[in-house]
Parts: sequence; structure tokens; C-alpha cells
Amino acid sequence: MTAKRTHSSPAVRRRRYSSIAAALSLAVPLTLAATACTPDEDRAGNVAEQEPTTVDEGTSTTASADLTAGAGTFTTPEDADRTDVESTAEVAALIMHSWDTTTDTTQTAAAIRAIPLMSNEWATNQVEPERNGAQGEWLEPAEHQAYSAPSIVAAPGDVSEDVAPDKAIRAYDVNWRWISRNGTELPNTGRQIVTIYLEKHDGQWDVVFHQFQDMGL
Repeated sequence: MTAKRTHSSPAVRRRRYSSIAAALSLAVPLTLAATACTPDEDRAGNVAEQEPTTVDEGTSTTASADLTAGAGTFTTPEDADRTDVESTAEVAALIMHSWDTTTDTTQTAAAIRAIPLMSNEWATNQVEPERNGAQGEWLEPAEHQAYSAPSIVAAPGDVSEDVAPDKAIRAYDVNWRWISRNGTELPNTGRQIVTIYLEKHDGQWDVVFHQFQDMGL
């Protein structure tokens, strides 16, 4: 599916940003759906940067080496420079697309790992749903104890914007594939546009809202 974009004036986008910010305290939990994948697996976790920003796949040899989320490849909140809006937004986008089928039962599990980058208000909205909306897409990766390897580039269009000195919007085109722990090559891939709204408080950028748009491949 191709994303449809419309161009709006900076004033319209500022009003849109203000409306979203005002609604944050009432925001409902993120509905990037979910159901259980496979319960009886091991663990795995750490990552990298942009152009496009990609994860380091690491090595997937023996199960004993895979005791952390993502087999040591996932990026973490500590990788972000919170004084820099680009760094904070990029790291958040990567974390929110880093899933491990041995530990995660929903896509929201990744957003929960990004909570240290969020405002307190937005963090409270990161609640896992009862069902995994990506269940069908996760079935084969789960059979091979796979974890995702995301890469990001700036999304096309004029969504990304510095709204004010302490407010910004960043949008990324995120693609990911799955890396198995048993050496099996997996054809499964995915793609989303993620839009991240940020505010700066006490010299530190916080994610105050984010939303996803599935793009398919």
C-alpha cells in the first residue's frame, strides 16, 4: 500500500501538533495489536545508526549466546543523546521495531522498552493488548526463535518539522527483516511509517506521542 500525504501549512501543522499534545492525557493505549507468539523459547538484545540506520545482526550460533533480547543486537534507550532531537527520535524508532519472538508476545513489547525515552504521560499509555495483531506475520519467525533487524530512513514528504524550539516532529520509513537463531534464512519482512512527536524539557527531548502506518512491501 502507498502512503497518501497531503501538504499543509506550518500553521495548520502547529495546530495539529497542539491538538495532539492536548489530547495526550486522554490518549488511549496504542493499538498496534498483538497475541501470543511462542511461549517456550529463550531470550535475546542491542543495535546501531542511520544512512539508513540499521542494526548489527551479530552472530547467531549457539543458544547459550542468545540470552538477551535480540541476541545482543537491539538498540537501547542509553544509545540516545537526549540533548539531540534526531538521536532521540531515531533511537526510539529503532527500539519500537525491535522484536524478539522468544520473549515478546505483542508488538507493543518493543514500545515498552522505549519508555525511558518517553514523557511520563505517554509512557503510561504503553500497555500490551491481549492479542497480537501481527500474529500471522510472526508465526514463521517464532518457529525459528527469530528477532527483527530494523533499518530506518527519513520518511518522504514534509511531516518532519521543528514546530518550535522545544517541539518537533520526526517521521521515519522503517523496514525490518527477521534473523533466526538456527541459521534458517527467513523471507519475512515488514515496513511501517512511524511519526514521532517530541518535546524538550530541562534540556532533554522526550517522546510525547507516536503513531504507525503499515506500508506493506
